[in-house]
Amino acid sequence: MSFLISKKEEQKINDIGALPCFAHGHCKVESLVCGESHASFKVTFNKNFVETNYFVKSLAGHQETAMAEIDSHLLAAEIGLAPRIIYHSPLWLVSEFIVGDSLANFGVEDLAHVTINKIMISMNLMAKAHQLTPSVNHHVLDIEKLLLSQKNQQHVTPLQHVALNITLSKIVPDQADHNDLVLCHGDVNYDNIRLSHSFKQDYALNKTWLVDYECSYLAEAEYDIAMFIAVNEFCLDDVSDVIQSYQYYSMISLNKEKVRAYLACCYLINGLWYFEAANESKQAEKLIVKARQQFTLFDQLELLAEKVTPLF
Repeated sequence: MSFLISKKEEQKINDIGALPCFAHGHCKVESLVCGESHASFKVTFNKNFVETNYFVKSLAGHQETAMAEIDSHLLAAEIGLAPRIIYHSPLWLVSEFIVGDSLANFGVEDLAHVTINKIMISMNLMAKAHQLTPSVNHHVLDIEKLLLSQKNQQHVTPLQHVALNITLSKIVPDQADHNDLVLCHGDVNYDNIRLSHSFKQDYALNKTWLVDYECSYLAEAEYDIAMFIAVNEFCLDDVSDVIQSYQYYSMISLNKEKVRAYLACCYLINGLWYFEAANESKQAEKLIVKARQQFTLFDQLELLAEKVTPLF
């Protein structure tokens, strides 16, 4: 199996070297560990004795979301919200390489020099994303369809299917019409917020980027808020603080009950995603823990008498 994986990796490295943006120079390609869904690489490109680093992401196998991801990233890059795109195709996305770290790796002590916290940094970026104007054919979130696609994964048992059908029938909220939708990032977790190496020296909000637009949708702002709360494993007590931080940067008035309704959906979406990913990953144990954490948080909402966590 390791031989097959290495051959696949070698093919991707060769494909990267053949991209038009890397013509007439030499590439050094390093594989990056950036998540479970996409293969990503750091490319050091040497041309005329000048070295430049780039971030390269494979979109192979993700054609359903590739164009929406590219469109969203291009819009975000125009206003400095995301790194500049150097090249894109249906199979590849090449952007500037941010020298720095993710917000996930910053603790309280790292933010002692600024008057804002990690939630405020995230909400500042999210509010900017919500002001972008996407193409008219951008994917519109269908929360019920998204939940069903996760429920219908191959490793969900018939018993789990039946229980989840009952659960979904009781929690899916009504969605607003097209006029009340914004461009939601869909996965504002701290790993998708990049901070430059000069973050500690300069004003924080000028040194942050929101990356990875794979999950972008046209949706209600409350959905993005709910997914942020869920994917970063906040508890229900934190909802008000997150909403307050968002409102500081945005004129959009959020409905707390709608956030709570979407939050239930997001916990299940994430839990089922982690559950399925665990069956195909070397980090199975870690992903199962994350899945159960999402199911536990769902149960803590106390929306239903039946608990989801015991099913998994």
